[in-house]
Amino acid sequence: MKKAELVSGFVLMAFGILLWLALIPWQIAEAPTAIISPRMMPRLCAAILVVLSLVLIVQSLLSLRLERDDSGPIFSRNEIIATLGVVALFAVATLLFIYTGPLLPGLTIIILPMLALGERRIALLTLLPAGLMGGAWLLFYVVLGTSFQ
Repeated sequence: MKKAELVSGFVLMAFGILLWLALIPWQIAEAPTAIISPRMMPRLCAAILVVLSLVLIVQSLLSLRLERDDSGPIFSRNEIIATLGVVALFAVATLLFIYTGPLLPGLTIIILPMLALGERRIALLTLLPAGLMGGAWLLFYVVLGTSFQ
């Protein structure tokens, strides 16, 4: 498992650096000097991602030195299947968002993982998504006065 943490740390660090140097300047316009830049929060998140990935790398290197366990693959088959499942779930939700609006993909992202993890209580399967979707509606439409689309 420590090899997986090391590889994950390097991948996350590379993604944070890519965000900082290329994606944020390419996708977010620079603002006039009189206001706070819209790039500030994304760059802060990218910097935190790089710092935390460095912590993960150092921690996994130290634990690899202490316990020499080189047996087995870096990622297990179940971890790869779970990762691909999450990517597929978000791809389907993105397509649903494009064609149907925010309600159906929101419910899909909430209910399908609950079912996959074994939740079978009808009250929880209905009240949790309803509460989350209602809270999102309240935040965006009532408090912020904007829309999802």
